[in-house]
Amino acid sequence: MIKIVRSSSTNAEVTDYYLDVIASLMEACGEKKYEDDIDLKQCKKKDIIIAPTSVDFVKLYFKGYKNQIYWMQGIDAEESYMRNGSKLRSFVLDAITKFAMKKAMAIFYVSEEMKKFEEGKFGISTDKKCFIMPCFNVSRTEALQVDERKYKKNIFTYVGSLSKWQCFEETLDFYKQIEKIDTNAELKIFTFAKDEARRIVERKKIKNCTVSSVAPEKMTEALADVKFGFVLREDDPVNRVATPTKLSSYLSAGVIPIFSKYLKDFYDRTDSFEYVVPVSDFKPTEKLQKLLVEEIEIKKLISEYMELFNTYYNPQYYIKKYKEKGFTFSRYAVGNGNEMEAKMYEAR
Repeated sequence: MIKIVRSSSTNAEVTDYYLDVIASLMEACGEKKYEDDIDLKQCKKKDIIIAPTSVDFVKLYFKGYKNQIYWMQGIDAEESYMRNGSKLRSFVLDAITKFAMKKAMAIFYVSEEMKKFEEGKFGISTDKKCFIMPCFNVSRTEALQVDERKYKKNIFTYVGSLSKWQCFEETLDFYKQIEKIDTNAELKIFTFAKDEARRIVERKKIKNCTVSSVAPEKMTEALADVKFGFVLREDDPVNRVATPTKLSSYLSAGVIPIFSKYLKDFYDRTDSFEYVVPVSDFKPTEKLQKLLVEEIEIKKLISEYMELFNTYYNPQYYIKKYKEKGFTFSRYAVGNGNEMEAKMYEAR
C-alpha cells in the first residue's frame, strides 16, 4: 500500500497535486493507495511512503518506515542559505538530503538540472531509481480556450509570494521600463502578502497597478484578461534547477510567460516557441517589444501551449513514460525474514 505524507507548507494545494500524481504512477505499477484519513500509525512498516521533503524522509526513516519515495521539491541547503544565511543549517540540510538520496527506494526530481546538481554535489548516482517530472498544478486535457480580446491590451501579472528568489522588486523594475514603452500598460499582482506588496509598489512609484489575492482554484478566472505573466529569476543554482508551477497556471489561461533563461528546463523545452519570452536580464527584449504591438496568432499560441499540456504538463504522459521505463516494485525478505524492504528496480 502507498501512503502520502501531505506537505504542511502554505503552498499545500500545489504540493498535494504533485504528490497525487506520484501516487498515480505507483498505482499504475500495481500498488494501492491509502485514503488520506488513514493515519500514518495505521500503516504497516513495509508500506510505501511518499515523503515531500528530506526532513520528513529522515524522521519517518528512523520511525521504521524504510520503504520511502523521496520527492525532491528543491535544493534544500541552497534555498535555506538564501533565506537565512546560516552555513550550519545548510550543512545539516546537505547531510539530510544526502542520507535521503542514498536510502530512498525512489527519487522524483523536478528537472534534469536538479538531478545533475545533487548527484554532482554528493557524488551519488541515482539513475536506476529516479524519475524526472516538472512541477505543475494544471494539466489541461481539453482544448485550451482563450478570448482573443485579452491580447488587445498589454496587461501584465505577477503571481506568487515575495520570497527573495522570486525577484518581486526586480520584476517591478522590469515593468517600470514597460510603462515607458506603453503608458497604457497595466500590472495585476496576485499575492497573499498584499500589504507588503502595496508598500513596495508605492515606493517604486508603479502606475496602473492593482494588488489582490485569489484562491488557487480561481486563478484561471483571474487571469482571463491578462496578456503577459512574469517569472523572473536570478542566475543561481536554486533557480536553474526549478520548474515553477506558475508557468503551467499562466499557460492554461493563455498568458504569455516572460521568464528568465535560467529556468533551464522550461527554457530548453520551449526553445522553438514563438509565444514565450525568455530574457537573460531584467530588461524588456526586442521580442517582447514586438509582442506589445503585433497581433497575436491565436491558433499558433494555442498549438504551442497544448503541445506542453499534451506532454510536459500531462500526468498521463508521465504514467506512460514511467511504465515504459520498466520500473516496478519487488518485495523480498531480508535479515532474519521478519523485516521486509521494498526496492524499486529497473526491469530487464
